[in-house]
Parts: sequence; C-alpha cells; structure tokens
Amino acid sequence: MSSAALSGVRVIELAEVWAGPMGCTLLADLGADVVKLETFPRSSMTRPVVEDARVGAGTGPPYERVNVHHHANRNKRNIAVDVRAGAGAEVLRRLIAGADLVVESFSAGTLERLGFGWESVHAIQPRASLISLAAWGQDGPYRGYRMFGSGLDAMVGHHLVRGHPGAPLEETAPAVHSDAAVPLTVVLAAVTALALRDRSGEGSWIDLAQVEDLAWQLPAILGEWTASGRSPPRVANGDRDLVPHDYYRAAGGEWICVAAEDDSQWAGLAEAMGRPELAQEPHPWASVAGRLRARVDVDAAVGAFVAQLPPEEAAERIQRHGAVAAPVLGPAGPLQSPQLRARGWLRSTSHPHLGRREVGGFLWQMEPDAPAWERSAALVGEHNAEVLSELGYSAAEIARLEASGVIGDRYGAPER
Repeated sequence: MSSAALSGVRVIELAEVWAGPMGCTLLADLGADVVKLETFPRSSMTRPVVEDARVGAGTGPPYERVNVHHHANRNKRNIAVDVRAGAGAEVLRRLIAGADLVVESFSAGTLERLGFGWESVHAIQPRASLISLAAWGQDGPYRGYRMFGSGLDAMVGHHLVRGHPGAPLEETAPAVHSDAAVPLTVVLAAVTALALRDRSGEGSWIDLAQVEDLAWQLPAILGEWTASGRSPPRVANGDRDLVPHDYYRAAGGEWICVAAEDDSQWAGLAEAMGRPELAQEPHPWASVAGRLRARVDVDAAVGAFVAQLPPEEAAERIQRHGAVAAPVLGPAGPLQSPQLRARGWLRSTSHPHLGRREVGGFLWQMEPDAPAWERSAALVGEHNAEVLSELGYSAAEIARLEASGVIGDRYGAPER
C-alpha cells in the first residue's frame, strides 16, 4: 500500500460524507487495507443518483462523478452490501471477524439495531476496535439525533464568532470546521487503539463524539464566557490582539493577507513598506499597545502600501522582511502554487468516468515509506467479488448474492 506504517492492518469502514471517510483515507495512506462497505441499494449523500451541482463532467452515472467523494475515498477497496438482509449481515460479520478496526458514523443506536453494536463486534473479534463517530456521541439526551458539520459548528458557538461584525449569522461562510478536525482525531484514535490492543490483546470501543472534538478547538470562547461573562466579538479577518491582521485589497482588485505578530515583525513590515520610522520610538505604532489603539490608521497605512502592488509581489516583499503575508487565492489557486507543486502535493489521477485530473494530496510526507495515491475512489461495489472471495465465498455464492440484491455495483433511479 501507500506506506508500510500500518501495513497488515485491516479497517472496515461504515462511514459516509467526509469526516469518517477522510479519516479512513488517512489510515489507507499509511498502508492500512481499508474496505469501505457502502449501503445498498440506498446511496450515500455523496453518491447522488441524479445530476446536481456536485457532479463533475464525464461519463457514467452521476454517483461516480462527485469530486468530494473522490477526495475522501482514495486507496480503499469498495463493496456495496445490504446489511439489513440476513445474507448481507453475514458478509459484515465475516468482515469484522478479520478486522483490526471498524469505523462507523451512524447516529447512536443504529449499529446496535443492525446487530453490530460494540458487544457484538467484541464477541465476533475480541481483538478488533470499534470507533464510533456519532455527532453527539453514544449517550446523553441527544442520543440518536442526526447532525452534520454545519449544525455542530452552530452548537459549539463557532458560527457566533465567525464572519464580519454586524453581519447576519446566515452570511457565515460555509466552511465546516469539524470536517477538518475529526479525520485527524480518527487517526489518533485508531493508532491508540492498535497500540493498546498490542499490550492487552483486546480491542477497545472509542466513543468519538464529533461535537466534543470540535468543542475542544474553541476553548477561548468558553473560557472568556466563564471568566468574564463576555461573548467574544466577531472580528472577521482581524484579530482582537494583533494589528495589523487582516485582508487588504492589492493592485488589480485582488486580496492579500498581512499580519505582524510582534514588534519585530512589525519592524520588518514597516521596512517593506518603505516607512521604517513607523516601528521606531517615539512613534506611537512602535508598540503592540500603540498599534491596537490606532487599528484603523494602521490598517489604512498597510492597505495603501499593498494597493500599489500585485498580491504575489507584495507578499514576497513582506515575507522577505520577516512579516506574514500571502495572496488570497481562489479555488484554482492551489493548482498553480509553486510551493505545493515543488513538494509534490498535487496528484494526477485517472478515473474511468472522470478521466485524468489533479487532486489534493497527503497530510504528511514520510521517509522511507512515502505515501502514494495507488487507488482512485473505487466504483460502487467494484471489489465485491475480490473481497467476498477473501471471506470464503465461492463464485456461485457471490452470484446468488448479486442476483438476490444483497450486493450490487450500481444504484437505481430514485423513486418518484
């Protein structure tokens, strides 16, 4: 596989959308054999059966052409099974019997109703660990409630402090913070469970509530409220304790991020601006406190400087003098980034229905076991025969499962 770090580890993925699938992709990047079990005949949210805005141009059915699905499901094998059927449940039982990790993102109680709660998993394979990613966790008054990342952002107070001062909450940018945080925690949970299993000989059940993972990303909100009763103000791209720290319009109408974290960086920025006196005593802006008091004027001075230059040139000059700056890129920007290209982050992949395209790469580099994008996102049920053969099913048995609709390799048209 991609790396030898987790070679020999078998992961069964029962997860949809992003957090769980991306976490399992990271495990696959590290060399784990990840078998993704997709529900059947029901399609997941990232497998639309009709064309919509998420579907890329190409051939074949819409559910094979969704970019977000491709980014979160590389390096896996795919089977599509109706686990509600008795024969489908037997497939899952056999998978668990050979698993080291099972990762599921159902709402609390769903896996138990299917007959595969923690006690069942532990009885089938005592050395296997179960990582459960229910949004609210496995108990409490919200047990069984369904929720996605946008709702989690709202419930932990993230939406309240994002956005521009005075702007309506509904104008908050649709970036889902939990979808960025939870996959990394899945890796931590998985490696921890494996290490504990190697010492104890038994697997663990990890109740990884996504809302709690996200809440730990924002301790300042809770801390300020409990200490002072204040709700932190919305500061848009600014920072309450740093000036300058904002986005400024550069030449040509494009934008650049500029920040100076301390007096040393401010001195570098002032030098880059051709106004070194702004960082020298007795100028009032020479100290952090002085710049905070003069926020509007400092921002105006920085804005006047960057307005004269293209964002790339302004950023390079500011960075050369020791301050923080970067152009604000659109969706196509990373594809043109010389830094990302130099490090080989962008990957060119080929897919039967999407053709060849560049996609985002890995979260880390490892030596000597460098990661590799060995498999694009698998087609629905692409590895049904391969995986079921490994589980002991004969060709005739696999054919009967397909004929009876327990397994499949395509989703039907939506019901009207």
